[in-house]
Formats: sequence, C-alpha cells, structure tokens
Amino acid sequence: MPDLATALRRIHGHSGTLLDGATSMLRELVADACEALAAAEGSILVPVEGTNELRFFISLNPVLENEGVSVPIDGSISGYVFTTRQAMAKIKPESAGVAKVDEVARSQTTFLLAVPIVDDDRVYGVATFVNRTGEKEGTPFSLDDLRSAQRFGEIYATAMKLHRQIEFCTSSARIEVASHAREFEVAGVPEPAPEELAALRYRLPALLAEKAVDLPERERELLFRIGELIGEYAGTDGERVAYDL
Repeated sequence: MPDLATALRRIHGHSGTLLDGATSMLRELVADACEALAAAEGSILVPVEGTNELRFFISLNPVLENEGVSVPIDGSISGYVFTTRQAMAKIKPESAGVAKVDEVARSQTTFLLAVPIVDDDRVYGVATFVNRTGEKEGTPFSLDDLRSAQRFGEIYATAMKLHRQIEFCTSSARIEVASHAREFEVAGVPEPAPEELAALRYRLPALLAEKAVDLPERERELLFRIGELIGEYAGTDGERVAYDL
C-alpha cells in the first residue's frame, strides 16, 4: 500500500521537522540573550528525571549539548540557583568540577552568570552565561546584566513550555502513526523511539489540552494548569556524564 506508507511517513517526517524547529528556536533565543548580555556562551540546563542532576539541554557550545554533560544539583552553582531561585554571578569560579567542564567544553570560565528559568511558580531549569565579548571582554557581569538575564529567564520559560508541548504532540503523533502502520500492515514506517514511547505517560495532559478548547476561558486556564501539574514529572532517563560545577 504505497499511498498509505507515503502518508504515514509524511506525518512522521513533518513531526520531526516541527520538533527540530522548536529546538532551533530555543538555541536562537540563547544566542539573542548572549548578544544582549555580551556573553561569549550561553546554555539552558534542565533537571534529569530520577537523578539529582541538571543537564545541558541547549548550549551554544555544541560539545556540552551533544555530549549531554550534567552537573549535580547539590553543591553546584547551577543547582543552587535551581533550588533557591536566586540568580548568581561569579568571577573565576574555582573547583575541580569547573576545571572538568572547561576541559570538556574546551574553554575557560572567567565570568559566570546563572539565573532560574521560572514562570507560573515553577522552575523549568537554569540559564547560564559564560565570559564576555566585545567591549565587555574582561568585565564581570553587572547588576544590570543580572536583571536583564532574569527577564530572559522568564522568556526562556515560555519558550520551553512551547517546546514541551510540541515534543508531547510529536511523540503522540508518531506513536499513532506506528499504530496505523501495524493495523494496515504497511511496511517502512519507523517504530517509535524509546523516548517517544515515554510520551504515553503524557497522554492525559494532552487529552486535557484537547478538551480545553471547548471550555470557557476561566475553566480552560484551570484545566491547563492541572495538565501542567500532571506533566511536572516529565523527562527522559538516560546515562549522562556527570561533572561538578
């Protein structure tokens, strides 16, 4: 059934394009923030489910992002910011962990600014900015920089909520596509990846979002909040290289 196979593969491929676009959007936002703050590099760290760690989810340093480097929440600057929701700026942070991360990232951390990514009373992760560029090179992050970074953290939160919604919808669609392929006995359609199968846990929040469309605004907001609370434990298990920071 070539027509069915083409249709199913088209949905599968387009879903991937949507998710890649959402990830690129986050990376572009990080680049925008770094330009505004005259920061040499920036990253978004998110909690790893089932561990006490934060991992580099998005980073302008591709090594940190591609290798999935993680840092412990306990005893790290990023972990402190994540748990306390307090922004921090450091000059020449020194520790064995920083040295290891610098080695992996092929860089040297002279100035570090970390702010919580928070919205709706929830911390989604931590935004970090490392070193300075241009006229600010050699100059520590200022109090004004910290305030600007906190505003960007709130913007990051909105973008991350959008990314998560696209990720949930993408995984759900690919699971349904694979189900159709088995039902119609269509070959050549990829099976869902393990992380996509994990999206089955988010089926209830997705259904709540669908039902919310027909509700009045007040009830819709309440239902969306319930869906977010249910989805708070979202995440993908995986082995990560851990470094203190």
